[in-house]
Amino acid sequence: MGRTNRSRKRREEMSKAKKARYDVKELARLKKTLGIMDTDEDMKELSEVATVKTAKELKIEKKTKEEAELEHELQEQREKGENITVVNEKTGKVHIYNSKTLKDQHGSYPPWYKPKKTAKRIRKRDHARTKRFKQTWTVTNVPL
Repeated sequence: MGRTNRSRKRREEMSKAKKARYDVKELARLKKTLGIMDTDEDMKELSEVATVKTAKELKIEKKTKEEAELEHELQEQREKGENITVVNEKTGKVHIYNSKTLKDQHGSYPPWYKPKKTAKRIRKRDHARTKRFKQTWTVTNVPL
């Protein structure tokens, strides 16, 4: 059997009253944590203490951060890296690593560098190269 509208309305009224009661307590707790001890102060003063950002602003910041990261990576690609020689202590073999690509003279990566991470970086770089930021770049547009 279904619930009656009467009980549903009663439950909603009770939850509204409960929510109003908890909102007052939560506001007092928030002001206490921010250092505003008086509960008589307005919300304007609360906004002066804490920075309030909308979801849109957070998305824009995230996008600009990701775009800057990709731009930095593309800039690193344009620059030529330095060759660093590393001698393996156990085997005595000499490896010459490029500081930019992290590859040695044989084209392999160092053992601490993970192949999944490498593939992800290459996919992001190729995607950025093809799109050249004509669209707003997000993680959903990159085939990961």
